[in-house]
Amino acid sequence: MEIERPVDSLADNAGFLLSRVGTAVQAGFKEVLAGWDIRPLHYLILIALTTRQSASQQELCRALRVDSGNMVELIDTLEKLGYAGRRRDPGDRRRYLVALTAEGRAAYAAMTEAAGHYNARFLAPLDRAEQEALVAALSKLYLTTPEGQGRPFRPDPTATTVKKEQS
Repeated sequence: MEIERPVDSLADNAGFLLSRVGTAVQAGFKEVLAGWDIRPLHYLILIALTTRQSASQQELCRALRVDSGNMVELIDTLEKLGYAGRRRDPGDRRRYLVALTAEGRAAYAAMTEAAGHYNARFLAPLDRAEQEALVAALSKLYLTTPEGQGRPFRPDPTATTVKKEQS
């Protein structure tokens, strides 16, 4: 007797499939970034810093929705790697401004190129139209998430869960 593969019976369960594909993509993306000794949140900070000269740690916390305690550790790592630097804000000596270094800009460009190659390999089974449709659909779904709407995640109190009956 052959056992049916679990994915066969879940082929029409979009949430399950998105979860499994998301897990695979996340693992691959982490592997790409590991070549530079960083994690996805470090990369997110680098993205934010490429769009401006500098930003305060608090501005980064608000914009990226990262806890201030975590932000300090993340920026410490970027500093140790030589990708970013902190300096006092000349307008407010209590604040630190964070900026990319030349090494950080070069590393970011290389990471972005490597991530692009990873994405291309991952999406290769889809033709161009399918890739564009996937990105459009995912973007639409993302905008319905708490993160996409710029608010914190809170479990839905109206959601029901089914618990297994204990015998």
